[in-house]
Amino acid sequence: MKHTILIILLIYTSYTQSQTYEGTIGKYQIFLELDQVYDDGSVTASYFYKSQLKNITLEGTYDNSELILFEKFTDVKDKSELFVLSIDNDTIYGIWQNNKHELKVELTKTAKDIEAYRLENLEFVRDSISTYGKKELVWFTEKHSKKVLFRVGNGFTSSELVFMNQKLDAIHTDFATTGLLCGWADMAIEIELVSNQYISFSEFSSIYCGGAHPNHNTEGYNFDYKNKVQLDKLTDIYPNLDHYQLLKKKYDNDSERHIECDYFSGKAQWEFYSWILTKEGVTITPSYSHAMAPCEEGFPLTYEELQQKN
Repeated sequence: MKHTILIILLIYTSYTQSQTYEGTIGKYQIFLELDQVYDDGSVTASYFYKSQLKNITLEGTYDNSELILFEKFTDVKDKSELFVLSIDNDTIYGIWQNNKHELKVELTKTAKDIEAYRLENLEFVRDSISTYGKKELVWFTEKHSKKVLFRVGNGFTSSELVFMNQKLDAIHTDFATTGLLCGWADMAIEIELVSNQYISFSEFSSIYCGGAHPNHNTEGYNFDYKNKVQLDKLTDIYPNLDHYQLLKKKYDNDSERHIECDYFSGKAQWEFYSWILTKEGVTITPSYSHAMAPCEEGFPLTYEELQQKN
């Protein structure tokens, strides 16, 4: 499942979209976004420092132009990211408190696209180089989110560099944006294969962007960089492959697998699978609902097995 973050921006029953404010906490430049005021006067909001880009999620109350906000999952008496504000037409003013620190707040309504601002200010810092034979992977860390991904370097043709690095730029931007918008987002990258035709890597993530539960996910990224294609399904390489039947034959009686997961009583969990190319073959991971997420483990198939059944 690709990272998709849907932010529903609403405020006050008379507005159709959220209201964005730009200004300062003390000397620090910020954007504040007021999302929604509910019938009981409760409010949701978020803000970020321009120098950091990381969302801080807020909740609070609105009553007669007085707006009180504090960090989500805390209480007003905790004074954690506490805003005590007044709204006067297009301006907001008041104070911000965090524990014993107190600063003046001055904000003005703006039409600026803050997500465009965030994207424009991402900064990818070069870290290190990994070598696979004669091919280099150059690692970068996005400064604000601390999310890590590589680009390709020496050992690739100019057209391969352009194709791969455009794809990797987009993926890294997605990682960074997720890290900046969500409460927390742990992501780990593992290189599975660098060959003369393919690059494959796994992303293991644990992400909380709101709601009842965090999302735990394993995603495979597979590229045929020789032919300038990002591979979607296994059938992109093995067009006649029935992966479900092949896996069922190999693993249906595997006593080491979780019995309670019931992997092969139906095909539903194998329809939206993730997969990754490795040195030995392919590893396929079924997809389950959140409650059954522990069942999502990889099932390897060798290249010999794939060729025999293709």
